[in-house]
Amino acid sequence: MMEPAKQARPLLLASASPRRIEMLERLGFELTIAPADIDESVCDDLPIGERVVKLAELKARAGSAAAGYPPIWALGADTLVSLDGIAMGKPAGEVEAREMLSALSGRTHRVTTGICVLDRRSGEAHTAVSESSVHFSPLGEEELDGYLATGEWRGAAGAYRIQEHASYFVEWLEGSFSGVVGLPLHEFYAILSAIGYPFPFGLAAVSTSR
Repeated sequence: MMEPAKQARPLLLASASPRRIEMLERLGFELTIAPADIDESVCDDLPIGERVVKLAELKARAGSAAAGYPPIWALGADTLVSLDGIAMGKPAGEVEAREMLSALSGRTHRVTTGICVLDRRSGEAHTAVSESSVHFSPLGEEELDGYLATGEWRGAAGAYRIQEHASYFVEWLEGSFSGVVGLPLHEFYAILSAIGYPFPFGLAAVSTSR
């Protein structure tokens, strides 16, 4: 098998999320980081699925406006955790984080992530949404205390990060693990395929010989 050809794969990421940065760099993207500062409350009245997609697009456009060229493609993403149809944001402090985790204890909740790949030349937005169900085991006070002590709840929707210590609490997940982390890679890949973006692993250059 031939080695995949190396291609330049620049991408503007309108996010400072270490998780999204790590995933994209691991896949070979050359990132320009342009965190977007937007008023997320403008989308509060939208249904959750529409809200995350709209916020992802607003972030992609804001990041694009703040950065130079290249790259010509910008990526925005937004994730919301919801329980019984009510969105949970990021906890303001440890007390609120405990309340959120207690509410999720022994329950099934939804994690919805919207993404937007923006063509900075034309302004055309390509969007997708990922919805997953996550079931937590019942959490005791010692488990809550221990998890809160890690500090992982800071800046996390629903007060947890599934790829870290909170993975101990997950009885089952239905949907996209990467979507729960914050960037649904299958949906992202589908957009890249549709727009003709060079795949991060040089798929077009891979061939077999016998």
